[in-house]
Amino acid sequence: MIRALAVGLAATAGLSAPVLAQATDEQKAALQEAIAAHDCRVTAENNSAVLEAAGLAEADAATVVQALLESGLAVIEGGALVLISDTCP
Repeated sequence: MIRALAVGLAATAGLSAPVLAQATDEQKAALQEAIAAHDCRVTAENNSAVLEAAGLAEADAATVVQALLESGLAVIEGGALVLISDTCP
């Protein structure tokens, strides 16, 4: 789910669209921590576990993933969402 959301969001990142919701700092931190705990990548195989560890509903995941992508804290690489941080080279 996150992979599909991230790929879709990356493809539309250049479009001007109204933002309906914003990720909180707590949501971003929780997702970053969960991704780091899962080898710094979100894949189709670990997506559910990452969302559960972050305490995020699928409905909120797109907003939080978009926030990480826009802030340069994550990238799409080989079909996976990859965290960029001191602990995730």
